[in-house]
Amino acid sequence: MVLPSSVLVECPICKQESLHEVLSGKMGGKAQTVFEMTVKCRQCSHVHHAVLTVQKPVEIPVVVSWLHESVRSAITLGPDEVLTVNDEIMCGEDPVLITSIESNGARVKRARAGRIQTLWGKKFDKVRVPFSINHHGRSFSEHVLAVPDEEFFIGDMLKIGKHEVVIHSIRIRDRSLRIGSACARDIVRVYANIVRRSTSH
Repeated sequence: MVLPSSVLVECPICKQESLHEVLSGKMGGKAQTVFEMTVKCRQCSHVHHAVLTVQKPVEIPVVVSWLHESVRSAITLGPDEVLTVNDEIMCGEDPVLITSIESNGARVKRARAGRIQTLWGKKFDKVRVPFSINHHGRSFSEHVLAVPDEEFFIGDMLKIGKHEVVIHSIRIRDRSLRIGSACARDIVRVYANIVRRSTSH
């Protein structure tokens, strides 16, 4: 960490927080960085002494799952940032949905970054959308990969594997839809029928 060229601190003359130019200073500290600086107010040009304390960022291990694989990664956050299960974070270049948080040896719903031992998540650039497909009174399962915001509409016709199907119902977390649409991220299961093509001679 280097000494900043300007900081936002309270000016004793202006009596409010304003941007100050850093003229000189030093920094130290282990768990947190302490800046001791001589600063000049850009509003009134008053020169005074200022002390600024910045919490050092923490690195949190992240276990990211995608389909049948899990990879280890890490993110860096300020120690006071709060993370919650179902938050979306960026892990490298991948959007990741947090599925579990370990803090102080226990699984919790939310915690400050400085108290988190491990995060678990799943890659969120694409999600698996499960389908139950009905054919002559029998159902079989399939899935499609979709971006989280992709919408599936009742009445949509899709090609899944070698079958052409039409969606007749969508189950989301708290109810079933028979009209309208739902985003891939919210779908629990899609119900569809195989389209029967009549052939004429």
